[in-house]
Amino acid sequence: MLSKNLQSFRSNGANKKAAVAAACLAVLLSVGTGRQASAATATKPAAPVKSISILPTVASPGEPALVEINGERLSQPAFNDALTALYGTSLFQQWVQITLLKQACAQAGLKVGPADIQKQMEKVLAQLQAQHVPVGQRRAVLARLLAQHGQNMADFEMSLAKTAYILALAKGHVDVTDQQIQTAYNIQYGPRVEVRDIVVRSLEDAANVRQLIMHEQKDPAVVAAKMSINQQNAANGGLTIIPIEDPSLPQLLTDTAKRLKPGHLSPAIPLSNVYHLLWLVKKMPAASTPLSAVKGDLKEKLQRALDLQWGNQEIQRLVKSATIKIDNPILAQEQQNLLAEIKAQQEAAKKRAASTPH
Repeated sequence: MLSKNLQSFRSNGANKKAAVAAACLAVLLSVGTGRQASAATATKPAAPVKSISILPTVASPGEPALVEINGERLSQPAFNDALTALYGTSLFQQWVQITLLKQACAQAGLKVGPADIQKQMEKVLAQLQAQHVPVGQRRAVLARLLAQHGQNMADFEMSLAKTAYILALAKGHVDVTDQQIQTAYNIQYGPRVEVRDIVVRSLEDAANVRQLIMHEQKDPAVVAAKMSINQQNAANGGLTIIPIEDPSLPQLLTDTAKRLKPGHLSPAIPLSNVYHLLWLVKKMPAASTPLSAVKGDLKEKLQRALDLQWGNQEIQRLVKSATIKIDNPILAQEQQNLLAEIKAQQEAAKKRAASTPH
């Protein structure tokens, strides 16, 4: 499996060709769970929100209690407010998106139910078969894998529901081309290079890395673990596989990886305001598997990845055209804060783009 660390090489401003190539690398389940701003506005401005305490609050006389501890009654409404303040925004965004997708499917005459969502779960669990996980243990293993990535089964099942609606709605909107299949084949089965990728913030740090590896003969894996700012792969010594024929990766990176020789550290490669230094672990020649043997599987995975890509764009369109009235004052305020945050990020990105020399 190709390393997720390749995402750090890809520019946010990738062109259409690069975006399609990136989709070629999508795993079987690639559902978006990140925050998306709802451009639809409430019918009235959010009312001022009272100060919310997330600490235990004693129930007032006559107020319903959540629990009584040693004679002290804790407030049920305060508990609900704390839950909303802590976790409500993420769940609210998911509810909005799934509701809009469900409405769009209904308008298109598409029926999506629990069986379709369960089908998505079965596909995910089936992937554990290759790792020889017994059928009865697969859900527990999946739960542990999710926990390692800061996600729980409830979040995951919510994402599966969104996936089921997207896949139903996307049918017929995106066609996979032979060129896209060829690109996916080149990435997965073409020549690759396994490297230690050490990411640093400055040329001074890059010089320190070079000193440690080339002059003091320190183990590149140890240096990567200690000095690389890419926390995603520093723990495994910066180990990354780079597909040489991946058009979504910067050419400077793939050309450098292609020219690597044993025992030599690459020059510092400037990418996205950081520097990458590559140490060759091994070169991996193209596989002997013919395209004809894997074309069907590649096409199926590509179709899914591109359908999900289309679906996430469709969600943005549905949200922008929706009329949403938020009655909960905590969520309304959080939504306004989120929109303000994203607007500020967009304005900052425009300023950076304007100040970047062309």
